Amino acid sequence: MERRSGIPARVRRVSGELRELRDRNGLSAAEVSRSLGISMSKLSRMETGTRSLAADDVAALLGLYRVPTQRREEILALVRNGTDRNWWQVQHAALPAMWQDLMRFEAEATAIHGWETQFIPGLLQTDEYAEAVIRGTTHGLPEREVQRLVEARVGRQTVLLGSRAPRLEVLLDEPVLRRPTADPGVMRRQLLRLAESNLRPNVTVRVVPQRAGIHPGMEGPFVLLDFPKQPNLVYLEHRGNSAFLEQPEHVDAAERSLWRLRELALTPDDSGEIIAHLADEPAEHEKE
Repeated sequence: MERRSGIPARVRRVSGELRELRDRNGLSAAEVSRSLGISMSKLSRMETGTRSLAADDVAALLGLYRVPTQRREEILALVRNGTDRNWWQVQHAALPAMWQDLMRFEAEATAIHGWETQFIPGLLQTDEYAEAVIRGTTHGLPEREVQRLVEARVGRQTVLLGSRAPRLEVLLDEPVLRRPTADPGVMRRQLLRLAESNLRPNVTVRVVPQRAGIHPGMEGPFVLLDFPKQPNLVYLEHRGNSAFLEQPEHVDAAERSLWRLRELALTPDDSGEIIAHLADEPAEHEKE
């Protein structure tokens, strides 16, 4: 399959933030053009990710937008390393900055394909299930931090609303549906939400049954994002590390895994039946 060449992920990420910064400052493209002496067409290309970025041009915009020094240096580092393919991050703060980057790419994607082996994906989580996951996988977070994480995770779901919402395909390992939460009611309501989501026109949820045996998905969860004009991206997240992979061999491998998982998965209707069945029998979530 022929791959589209395009702007690297780091540059696309910066372009999206430049557009957000201008909007946040209440400036029109014409006002920025006059202030910095750059053409509106150049500004447009910088904001839409259709051209490479020069550090001097970006620094001028960041100065106009009064971006704090630390964030300005982070953005400029992305620009200077913009030709590097594949983008790895190590997260140190409690609120994953990787989510912010992922949200920007999700908003630009035409389709999002996810394979999950541990949790219901964040785009389909209820707030109480999200809280249960955050409390169960982190230790000693202040209450306000837990709530901030929940709000950030659930807030991502707005990308699925509206006329330009991407298609979402979720493939779930069956044990995800059977993993209990401390309060069985939380999992039951999450399963009901999942079943409802599967009826939405732009959402498909399919379950890969345990009887499928060993398959490529056992290598771990991933997300494949499709874009109309730019190369597709693979997103990985694990223990505070995240990566956007854009080299063709990584994208091809993810697509091959998805095709195999689709072959093994139940149909959307059959998946909906097993989800509804488990929701009707909450005691199953307490079994080990």
